[in-house]
Amino acid sequence: MSEALTLPGGVRVEIQLDGSDTGGAHALLVDHPPVGWSLPPHRHRNESETIHVVAGRFELFVDGERRELGPGDTAHVPRGVLHSGANIGDDEGQRVIVFAPAGIEGWFREASANPDAAGELALRYGWEFG
Repeated sequence: MSEALTLPGGVRVEIQLDGSDTGGAHALLVDHPPVGWSLPPHRHRNESETIHVVAGRFELFVDGERRELGPGDTAHVPRGVLHSGANIGDDEGQRVIVFAPAGIEGWFREASANPDAAGELALRYGWEFG
């Protein structure tokens, strides 16, 4: 299964596995954040997030600690931990992201279909901004 979506900010996302494929254990996505993309500090109340960089340069803050990630680097964000990220490279990036357990892939689908409601949807899916 591969489902291609476009999110606010021009981020292309492919849902490779969702909860129906994994018995709810996890969702696996591939995203392509454009140059200048960033996410504000937030936490996921329901799932952890593991990020593996395939291409590009990213800045990631996890619980106040800054990391720069490039191809081959992996970072884990435990559930409930404040984090933010940005594409700091000169080109579109590519990352493989695993959310565990599954469920948040619904946000990606809904935000793609209704970009103006992305923030409201994030709150419904257990995101907390701060």
